[in-house]
Amino acid sequence: MADTDSADGRVPLLGQLAGEGWFMSMGEVAATKSLTWLASDPGLRAAILAHLGTRAGTDLTSVERFVSEPVHTSGARPDIGMLDANRHAVALVEAKFGAHLTDEQAAAYLEVLDRRSGPHRGALFVLVPPARAGEAQRTLERTIDPRAEAPAHAVVTWDEWLNVWAAVAEESGDSGLLGDLRQLRAMCHTLGAGVVPPLAGTATGRDWQRRASDLATIVDRVTRRFLGSLRPSDLPMQGDAVSKPWAYRYLPMISQDTWVQVGVWRKFADEGLTPFWLMLHKDDKGSGGFQAALQRLMTSELSRKVRRDDRHAWVPLEVPGDAGGPELVGALETNVGAVLEILKP
Repeated sequence: MADTDSADGRVPLLGQLAGEGWFMSMGEVAATKSLTWLASDPGLRAAILAHLGTRAGTDLTSVERFVSEPVHTSGARPDIGMLDANRHAVALVEAKFGAHLTDEQAAAYLEVLDRRSGPHRGALFVLVPPARAGEAQRTLERTIDPRAEAPAHAVVTWDEWLNVWAAVAEESGDSGLLGDLRQLRAMCHTLGAGVVPPLAGTATGRDWQRRASDLATIVDRVTRRFLGSLRPSDLPMQGDAVSKPWAYRYLPMISQDTWVQVGVWRKFADEGLTPFWLMLHKDDKGSGGFQAALQRLMTSELSRKVRRDDRHAWVPLEVPGDAGGPELVGALETNVGAVLEILKP
């Protein structure tokens, strides 16, 4: 949710606008450009450089300016470049809300630092909502060779960055700056609100009721990717896992009169199992598609995990409890795709 620290609880204007679809598509750019503009203030720049330097264990005092989306010859384009007087890349910042953070991106930025940092060690910062901090840290750990003299690096949250600046603004008593930061914080909170936090124990059914809305949101996002030429309204989500014992979406037929659903089933979560399942639905027209798909499923490595009754077969879709946001969606998408490959003729 957006920041609402005004006396009347009103969400600042940018927090409201950030929830509009047309704004959200460019929200990351708006937020990072705001950071570079505000960093032209000497007090804010010095404070965040000191904080980031401490977090990464490196000296950033040679940074003279922040540049939005510097394009490098390799094609890499980090969100913010921190440059010295000679345009050496002292540090880079890659900022995310809901977009994917890939190992390839991180590796490309490390390569830029290796070539463009000049006399500096170089530093890479990944700026994310709190729900994605673990994911970002794992990406850096996979990408950075611990045996080599790698650039300094750290994962920083948007709130952490903005808290540093808020302290400077409050001490200065600059009402204009305080207002700008409040607007920016509201925008960032709205943009980050769509990131589903890691499921933790809910990945194995614990306290799933508290996360029912998140579970349905994840199913919606994943199943949209399997609709092909169909629109979400053609195969809408059904149920909500709160008032109904499930929340699922049908996917396009895998063969004649043979359908699958992907969703959340409360009965399995109550057993301490993953809440996410793919259900193979018996057709009513006797085409044989169900039996053929079921046979493929029961001769696969998934057979020992399948739950069955007379008309259905359920396949568990297990996801890691420490994955959130796009990493969580990607994990579930991969599992759905793997099961569909088995089921399709």
